[in-house]
Amino acid sequence: MFETLTGTTSLLGECPVWCERTERLFWTDIPGCELLALDPFRGQVQRWSLSEPLGSFALTVDEDVLLMGLASCLGYYNLSTRHFTKLTITPGVLGTRINDGRCDRMGNFVFSTMDAGEPVQTIGGFHRLNAATLETETLDLPEVAIPNSICFSPDGSTMYYADSLQGCIFCCDYPSLENQRVFTTVNGQGAPDGSCIDAEGFLWNAEWGGSRVVRYAPDGRVDHVIESPCLHTTCPVLAGPGYKTLYSTSARIGLDKPTNFDGVLIKAEAVVATGLPEGRFTGQLN
Repeated sequence: MFETLTGTTSLLGECPVWCERTERLFWTDIPGCELLALDPFRGQVQRWSLSEPLGSFALTVDEDVLLMGLASCLGYYNLSTRHFTKLTITPGVLGTRINDGRCDRMGNFVFSTMDAGEPVQTIGGFHRLNAATLETETLDLPEVAIPNSICFSPDGSTMYYADSLQGCIFCCDYPSLENQRVFTTVNGQGAPDGSCIDAEGFLWNAEWGGSRVVRYAPDGRVDHVIESPCLHTTCPVLAGPGYKTLYSTSARIGLDKPTNFDGVLIKAEAVVATGLPEGRFTGQLN
């Protein structure tokens, strides 16, 4: 059963990431142009205002620096000085912005782009920032409308990804990108949003419009469902000591009559799984 955490409301919360070194849970409010961090032991929330929407981000080898995927570019953000160092502009089609992203098991940042306008067109794609060269490449995967669910199996040999508008989560061999296939089709009322992988290789997915978080077995079958008080759950993460607490971000954007639950960070204790440390981007400026 989920409980809500006060003082954590976002318009569109996404990309929760647990930093085991500083014991904080970070997430982004994309349209609010904010990075947020929860200290679960003190119940304190810290916020950083940004110059543009933050689609996704990753931890780095420096605990005080994040790799950020802002709408228009990728770069390093120092949490103490609040200084942003630009690395490269957003790849892909003109008029897209950076959306979901996560480091692979080798320390590269795999991220997506999507149409920044309305209605959303199928012009998005998946890309990778190489940690060794700091260069970006577009992955040979089909174009998508609303890319989500980027995550990797514990051994790094399988990449998961989704197009929320198609209602499916896909996967492929990684890093070859061969054997592209449907991992699972969402059979609830919602669409697949963000995902994470637990230590057993099961995938946890938050359903936009589905009021639930679902655990899928490696063969794609539904293993466990946790109902959510939020209509739009957006991305789960197993975090905290021992990676045993399930958190999920949510959204209130676009709702005519949002409740006090919509847009808050929620958590569930005593879940059926243990999480994994988040991959860190290993690239460094010369």
